[in-house]
Amino acid sequence: MKEGGSGGRFTPFGIMVLVLLAAIGFALRLAYFPWRWERTKEELRKRHPSISRIDSDGLKEWLGRPDAPKPVLVDVRAQADYEFSHLPGAKRMDRDDTPASFGVPATTGEPVVIYDAVGADAFPVAESLIKRGYARVQVLEGGIFEWANRGLQLTGPAGRTTKVRAGNPETTFLLKRRARANP
Repeated sequence: MKEGGSGGRFTPFGIMVLVLLAAIGFALRLAYFPWRWERTKEELRKRHPSISRIDSDGLKEWLGRPDAPKPVLVDVRAQADYEFSHLPGAKRMDRDDTPASFGVPATTGEPVVIYDAVGADAFPVAESLIKRGYARVQVLEGGIFEWANRGLQLTGPAGRTTKVRAGNPETTFLLKRRARANP
């Protein structure tokens, strides 16, 4: 017989410590997600202070107003990501191109909203469009990831969806598991 052994069973104190550690870990994970999102957005704001931004809620409201002129939605992600899902009505554009490639010249003055996964590519594209004469350009802050994280509708080959391809492993953690195409 072993001295002081518990026969391989957990004591109530040991179980309580494990549950407490698991709860602390879960709480830290929940706190980390919004902190990381805000840090990412703040870094992009600092790098591109002159570019106008619109958040997901603001864009959803704008798109839902029947009396407001609709913006031209421009997706600058990879073709495969766009084909999997995109904002309803969005056009895909290469990063070096302009909306003129699908019939929206700078002279029209139409509002343009650029987005990508989280914003890192959208801001430089917006700057480029402004230099080319597009006056009403905004970036969807948080990109399609934040749109999907809020459960807002997207369009894909099978119709409506709320899923996005995560793409870049460095930003995958910003996309909630329920919004990922491959959790």
